[in-house]
Amino acid sequence: MSDIPLLFHSLEHDEPFKKCLTCNRDFGELDEPFNITKVFKGPECVFEYAICLSCKSDTFQSFSEESRKRLRSFSEDNPRLEERRERLANSQNYGEWTSECLQCGIPLSKVTDYSIACMGFGNHMVFDPFPMMVCSGCEQTAQKLLSKTTRDQWDKFIFDNFECPPADALKPDGLPMLV
Repeated sequence: MSDIPLLFHSLEHDEPFKKCLTCNRDFGELDEPFNITKVFKGPECVFEYAICLSCKSDTFQSFSEESRKRLRSFSEDNPRLEERRERLANSQNYGEWTSECLQCGIPLSKVTDYSIACMGFGNHMVFDPFPMMVCSGCEQTAQKLLSKTTRDQWDKFIFDNFECPPADALKPDGLPMLV
């Protein structure tokens, strides 16, 4: 574990994320990990949130069974995961972990739009499989795996939790994923 780097701090509040987006519990008092996700369009972060593992699980469980199976298969059946795990096993350099797309391996330097995510526990970042970067092409592939019911549920999550989400992040092919 290492301290959560500035890259994963809230741009909106100019400090580390402190509370879960949905349940508002303080991360410093939680006895469970939390995820931080940021969506980039070019050099600009257009969307960010942090969510505790319980709320993330509840949201994922609200997705259709078909979508959950497809998303699990999309991420877990990736042969790159084991190779990545072995290659980065001794690294606590978040830049190495986010230097290429988790799914397809395209280097970050070759993509414009992407999402990054990390797992935190207290003030620390947990490694393997996080932190990660997923390119917009792989996000679009994942979006196509979602049923209409799940897309509607995810839209509801976004609109329930964000007063004014950025329009670019909410285009049908640009919805941030729950990683």
